[in-house]
Amino acid sequence: MTSKLRGLAPFLKKETDRFPMWFGGAPQTIGNIVDYLGATSEHEALYEIIGIDYMTIRPRYTGKPFEVNSDGTTVNEWGIKRGGYYWGQPLTHPLENAKSISDIEAYSFPDPDDWDVQITNDDLLLSKDHCIIGGTWAPFFHDSLELMGMENFLMRMYDDSKLVDALIEKCFEFYYELNVRSFKVNPGKIDLYFTGNDFGSQQSLIVSPQMWRRYYKKRLAKLADLAHQNGAFAAIHSCGDIHEIIPDLIEAGYDAINPIQTTASNMDPVILEREYGKDIVFFGGIDEKELLRSRTESEVREETKRIIEILGKNGRYIVAPSHDYLLPDIPAGNIVAMYDEAKKYGNGK
Repeated sequence: MTSKLRGLAPFLKKETDRFPMWFGGAPQTIGNIVDYLGATSEHEALYEIIGIDYMTIRPRYTGKPFEVNSDGTTVNEWGIKRGGYYWGQPLTHPLENAKSISDIEAYSFPDPDDWDVQITNDDLLLSKDHCIIGGTWAPFFHDSLELMGMENFLMRMYDDSKLVDALIEKCFEFYYELNVRSFKVNPGKIDLYFTGNDFGSQQSLIVSPQMWRRYYKKRLAKLADLAHQNGAFAAIHSCGDIHEIIPDLIEAGYDAINPIQTTASNMDPVILEREYGKDIVFFGGIDEKELLRSRTESEVREETKRIIEILGKNGRYIVAPSHDYLLPDIPAGNIVAMYDEAKKYGNGK
């Protein structure tokens, strides 16, 4: 069975020899895996030895290089100064003092022309027989929040809804246009559209379900519709406790939910599978926070089996950690053990 057929099987409700597997991680994490396996390349380690079924091909930034300051901080395409570990944290909020919609309109937002959306022949050759994830991540919740500052933004959702809505829409418009171009330039090449915004904390949603529906549900549905109109399935990522909006995400047209952070409140995999297992593909669920980071390889294998048996009960499951970007502090041996164990289980046996 090819990786492409395996990767599409949970969405098509078809049998698989084993459940499909997805990986996301920092370059150094990948390097650690390559070294651990004694592989000669990232491709050999992830796709030939481990057997990952999905390949992600995102639009490539081709615009003006980001400003890099002497202290190591950078100014990204949103005009936000960032610093710290990996993606870092926003250190400035350019629109924190915005008073009117005119202030939002006057700001210099990213230009879709600064991205190359073409999936090249080399990309297709490398991803042959694999399931292609395409389009852009579209974290418009985070970008709008960072432009204004988190506390300020959340308060203004109540106190100045028209201004906040205008800001969210400007961020959304950028990503939507980039995705329109991605599908138009690459007809029939994208199998799965995978977008992400972290709406959940460890204990609850960051905003109330009512506010989430007011500002985000229709926009997310528009992205899912775009994917479906172009023959792709749609998956959405959100860390934390999102149990209150899972029915909304299904209603908005999403075919899969990631990363299923089982250590967050109200995200018990048994309950989630019982309530939503027939309506959506579960994508993730193998704990990154404690299990992969600090437990033994045998414990990793045991928990991997447990999660697969729960979330894969209806055959609609993609094996992945409960985080979309594994960092280098996670032992490569545990990552490899997770996928090696997962290869033993499918819904066609």
